[in-house]
Amino acid sequence: MVEAFAGIVAAATAYGVGRLRAVATTALREASNSDVLVERLHSKLGIELEIIDSSEEARLYFEALRALAKRDKRKLPGVTALIDVGGGSTCLSLIRAGKLAHSVDEHFGTLRLSSEFRDLKDSIDYAITIDRSSHGTVRMMLGRLPEAKVETLVVNGPDIRRLLALLAPDAKGLIEPLPAAAVESFFQRMRNLTPRARAEACGCDVHQASLLLPAASFIRHLCGELGRDKVLVPQLTLRDGLIADMVPGAHGPHHLDHETLLAEAWQLVAKYGGNLEYAGNTASLAVQIFDQSRELHGLGVRDRGLLEFSALVHDIGSFINVRNRHKHTQYIINSADIPGLTREEKEMVGHIARYHRRSPPQSHHIAFRALSRHARVVVSHLAAILRLAYGLDVERTQRIRRVRCEVARGKLLLHVDRRQIALERWSIAGKAQMFQEVFGLEVVVVPREEA
Repeated sequence: MVEAFAGIVAAATAYGVGRLRAVATTALREASNSDVLVERLHSKLGIELEIIDSSEEARLYFEALRALAKRDKRKLPGVTALIDVGGGSTCLSLIRAGKLAHSVDEHFGTLRLSSEFRDLKDSIDYAITIDRSSHGTVRMMLGRLPEAKVETLVVNGPDIRRLLALLAPDAKGLIEPLPAAAVESFFQRMRNLTPRARAEACGCDVHQASLLLPAASFIRHLCGELGRDKVLVPQLTLRDGLIADMVPGAHGPHHLDHETLLAEAWQLVAKYGGNLEYAGNTASLAVQIFDQSRELHGLGVRDRGLLEFSALVHDIGSFINVRNRHKHTQYIINSADIPGLTREEKEMVGHIARYHRRSPPQSHHIAFRALSRHARVVVSHLAAILRLAYGLDVERTQRIRRVRCEVARGKLLLHVDRRQIALERWSIAGKAQMFQEVFGLEVVVVPREEA
């Protein structure tokens, strides 16, 4: 592999390429010696090989599809399922109105499935077992989707594209339909053939032919379960997502635009049965306080986005247990696939949400201490602000929707458009200590003045 990378570096240098980004996916995520390979590439070639997680992989495929659809003058309205079937894993993303709302990595791949049942390759049981396993995967995958009617199926992957080229040789567009009937007919013709006969029929070697069978089985069951007569097959790879990150104006690695990132937060709230109005109002109050206290915290636009995301999802842990919901929210965030956040940013969001109530960060909180110093400071600032927003909607009725902040005489004054605020004052009094420790200001809720 080092020799292969050396050849790539030499070719890139010859073409005058000044910037390289090298990423690895499932194979190295699961390899026991991945650290050794990464270090060897760095020491011998100076290449920083990044083993990306499944959420970054989903984001790259989304960016690639978005760029391809733009070139093809095609829009993806409504709800689109983007499924990339790789050799070792399958990445499923849900796109709502052009925004990435949900993604999950499934332990299914054409090479993985073919390898698992290679001992059956000379038996009729091979095709039957491949088909049954694919069917189970499709049912599990669709069962995990958030409640939404999928209007467009986009299925990608090297073996899917080979299947399209074999069954629709005249399909030369950027995004082409692959009819379910053609896939069904192909599968029925191939299932009883020997490996060599299957390869001859497909015009490829035995290995490649063995991968087309699980690809076809996956599509036939996907269309069958959803009642669709076709899938759309795009001509894109992960490489196209990497290129999309490098064009002028792109957000770059691990980033999505603000609205798309928030769409994922809203999806999490809905998935875990959260109160959407309460979550939205808490987030609104949090960013209002953030925007009006910039001179105190000095944080930037990206930090504002992390606060808004954290504020939206802060209560989703109630799905597991109400008493310790702040801790369960952190667990859910850490366990979820969230494209558009770096690994550290996801940990920061988890901590901001975790510290919206109860104990502030403590010296014995190992996960918090493991963050970089800068991240710990940002978390402390944002969690302190979130506590105030949380405290202002103690009734969860959105009674207070607007707040005006003023710093005067060593205090942060929160002016609200309500006269009766005894409950809010009591609530803030129990939640403002962290803000006072971080910013050195007492917090006071100020009622609306009488006309």
